[in-house]
Amino acid sequence: MAHATTSGSTRHPSLLELAQAGNCRALTYWMNSFLSPQGVDVQVLPATDRFLRILVDFRTPRQREACLRLRDRLVRFICYRLWTLNSEVISGVRIVARVAGDSRILWQLSVQINSPATARLRRTKQVTLRHQQAMNQLKFRTFRSLFMSSITLAGFFIGYRLFYGEMGRLWSQEAPKDAPMLAGSASNAIAAANPPRSEPMLRLPSPPGYTNFVVPERFRGQVVSHVDLPETEKVIALTFDDGPQAGTTAQILDTLKEYNIPATFFVAGVNLKSQPELARRMVEEGHAIGNRGWNRTLENGKAADPKAEIDRTAKLIHEITGTKTGLFRPADGRLDNELVSYAQEKQYAVMLWSIDSQDSLVAAPLLLDNVLRNTRSGRIILLHDRGSANQSPTVQALPQLITALQQQGYRFVTVPQLLAMQTAVQPKEPQPQPRETKLPFRRRAVAVVQANALRS
Repeated sequence: MAHATTSGSTRHPSLLELAQAGNCRALTYWMNSFLSPQGVDVQVLPATDRFLRILVDFRTPRQREACLRLRDRLVRFICYRLWTLNSEVISGVRIVARVAGDSRILWQLSVQINSPATARLRRTKQVTLRHQQAMNQLKFRTFRSLFMSSITLAGFFIGYRLFYGEMGRLWSQEAPKDAPMLAGSASNAIAAANPPRSEPMLRLPSPPGYTNFVVPERFRGQVVSHVDLPETEKVIALTFDDGPQAGTTAQILDTLKEYNIPATFFVAGVNLKSQPELARRMVEEGHAIGNRGWNRTLENGKAADPKAEIDRTAKLIHEITGTKTGLFRPADGRLDNELVSYAQEKQYAVMLWSIDSQDSLVAAPLLLDNVLRNTRSGRIILLHDRGSANQSPTVQALPQLITALQQQGYRFVTVPQLLAMQTAVQPKEPQPQPRETKLPFRRRAVAVVQANALRS
């Protein structure tokens, strides 16, 4: 006899979710997963002021001098890991280090962690405090006004009574003015107070300034994953795939607008049809649009009619946004299909990526790791605004990702801007590469510029 179970109906929080909530056991396990193989054990203890207490034990036979030399690197590592959690309940750490088996303290240090979550919480508290201060000041001023008014109130009424009586006596002794003159004066005063209005100005709406997302000629029909720029340029491009999607895409656009960051969105036609207002917003806010094909969920990236997949999406992009795009990105980065061949025949730049965030597979802290450890000038970052999940890691990590890259000196550009920069730096033609009929699957697909079109 089968028994019903409810084990599948209850979702248990993951280790990272528990760590983000400030669970000390989860934090201890998570930190030790990185540090234990290096001969370092940590224990996270609770604190009431959102400053975690972390006890660090260096396992023997490390010498005390060696442990002291590791202090700065270890503190930076611990703080970086906690920063990636982006937790509102963790605003800093107090680290105490010692050699295992030795009660003497090697060093202790307190560090504040300025993650976007704690900064947002701090701003909220500052606004609340300013509001309370303003209310207290208003109450004080009101009380002071009432108090001063109560002192002079009696004198005011007495003085007014005397003034009224004296003016009434003088008024009764004077002759009344001529009524017509008074009427004329009144009409003149009204005319002076209300001068004739000029005719209203007609304002005609200005035509929308549409932009075509063209690519330099040297990249048309080529496969591109990054551009070669001097490290001093410090530019990088964010790209979002498979959208638009209600909720997720709007939140991403809100974040990009808050930080004034341009990005490139590779839209799928079937999703674009159901969310046209999001595509219009992308263009209005300065982002670029690329063609993802009509149906993102094609089996093995193959389509029965490649021409319809690409042309139908391009037509819809133009109808909704008024723009034309020269960018195409194949599903999962697969180049061994007729879609890519047709895109190259139509002179699209086939855009891959050089940094895979894996945001559809991992939590926000690991997403940040995947991007920040591989960042170089001229790279293209792969993110998603629609996927198998709700893409909440992408939404959560985006503010931290932008902040971290800006602190490293990077500025953000769209993919067409990035390609134009390489053209300006290196105007020579790309070198031809040996023809390949099949390239590796998504995460291993890395091609800088291939001169040969993959034609069927």
